[in-house]
Amino acid sequence: MTIARAQPLFAEAELTKAHESLFEADMLVTDVRSLFFSRGDFATAARLKDIQARLADEVQAVERLIAACKPGVHH
Repeated sequence: MTIARAQPLFAEAELTKAHESLFEADMLVTDVRSLFFSRGDFATAARLKDIQARLADEVQAVERLIAACKPGVHH
C-alpha cells in the first residue's frame, strides 16, 4: 500500500500573488493610518492599526503556505 502525497490547495504562483497583494494593502493602510493620526483622529487610526495587525497575520499565513510548497519542506 502506498501513501499518495496530498496536492497543495494553491499553486505557489497564486500564493505569491496573494502575498504581494496583502503586502500592498498593508502599505496602503499604513499610509492612510498616518493621515488620520496626523489629523488627530485617533479612533480611526487605532481601528486601522487593528486592520494592520490582521493583515500581518494573513501575510504570515500565506508565507507559511508558500514555505510548505517548497520541495523538501515538510511540517
